Amino acid sequence: MRLFLLLLLIVGLLLGLGYPWANTHFSGEEIGSWRVYDRSGPYRPVTVHLQQGDAPVRAFVDMQPLRNFIPTEGRTALTAVVTRQGRDILVETLSYASSKAANKGSPQGPQVYRDSIGDIDTVADGDYTITIGPGDYDGLEVAQVDLVLRRDVVKADWRVVSGGIALTVIGIVGLILLRRRRRSAAKEAPPQPKWGR
Repeated sequence: MRLFLLLLLIVGLLLGLGYPWANTHFSGEEIGSWRVYDRSGPYRPVTVHLQQGDAPVRAFVDMQPLRNFIPTEGRTALTAVVTRQGRDILVETLSYASSKAANKGSPQGPQVYRDSIGDIDTVADGDYTITIGPGDYDGLEVAQVDLVLRRDVVKADWRVVSGGIALTVIGIVGLILLRRRRRSAAKEAPPQPKWGR
């Protein structure tokens, strides 16, 4: 029974946490990556030609801070706007609060944070302009910012995620109850006879 509950817990964690994370970061095919900011110059807008067959397109912004950076909800590190023919398609503030730093190139390499602008669900043939700018995070010094676009991304099925969370809860509760049952059974068992001389 314990092995079955452990398997439930593992499967639940994979479906509830691993599946949406992998789906967000690895689904689809990369269109390209563009440097939108270097410390030596200003933020530069990027214009990309997208086609209807690319949809849905997911946009990421990779930021490399110069010094220690602690992402905080409610403090905007960067802002991002995606426009087509002068109309806003996506407008997003990036706090990187749910992002973990990844070392670029080597374990000792610079730390890079990734956040998502969002998905362009319906793509019409034409040029899309992505403009990245600084946010309101005081004292944040940025070394580099890159824009990464992925085409044909798949959205996470939240029924699968909900099922994974349910399996995780069942596994945890089952393991706790099993442990309590074993403890109570051990207390109720008669003491072993003591053999002496």
